[in-house]
Amino acid sequence: MAPLTELAAAELSPEQAADLARVLDLQSGWENQRNDPAGDAHGPGLRERQRRYDAYRAAFAGYVARHRAIDLPELNLSTPERVAGWCRVVREVCRRAGPDADAPAQVVGKAHRLADRIAARLKVAAADRDGPAEGMAGVIARLDAVVAWCDGLSGVRASRAEPVPAVVEGSFAGTAFHPDPPSSGWRAA
Repeated sequence: MAPLTELAAAELSPEQAADLARVLDLQSGWENQRNDPAGDAHGPGLRERQRRYDAYRAAFAGYVARHRAIDLPELNLSTPERVAGWCRVVREVCRRAGPDADAPAQVVGKAHRLADRIAARLKVAAADRDGPAEGMAGVIARLDAVVAWCDGLSGVRASRAEPVPAVVEGSFAGTAFHPDPPSSGWRAA
C-alpha cells in the first residue's frame, strides 16, 4: 500500500476524496470517543466504541474495494510536526472532495484533541477554535488553524530543547577532537 501524503491526496479524484473523507471521519469519531476521559469503559460506552469501530472498518473495507489501497495518514501523532503533517494531508483530502461533499467534522475534533494534548505537555495555550465550523470550508479552515498553531510551536520547542554542547577550541566539551575524519583511516582510541 502506498502511504497517503499531501501530494498523493492532491491527485485523488473528487469521488475518491469524498469516500476517503468519510473513512477519516469515521476513524476520527471512533478515536475521539475511545480517548474521551469521561467515556464509559463498560456497558453502553464500550458498545458505542465498538459500534463506531465497526462502522469505520466497514467503510475502510468498502473504500479499499472501490479504490486502490492506501495507508491512512496515521503516525505517532505526539509532536506538533506530525500533527501538522496529518492535518495537511486531511485538509488536502477535504479540498479534493469539494465543497458539496459531507464535511468530516470528527477530524476537526481529533485535530484539536491532539493539539490540546501537546499544549498541555508543553504548557502553552491551546490552538484557536475560532472560525467557521460549517461545511467543508469550515473543516478546512479549522485544520488550517491547527497547522498554523503547530507551525508556531517550533520556536517554543527550540527554546525548551536540551542545550547543544558548545565547540570549545576545536573540541566538543568532554570529547577528543581529531582533524581527520574516521573515514580517512583515523581510529578512535
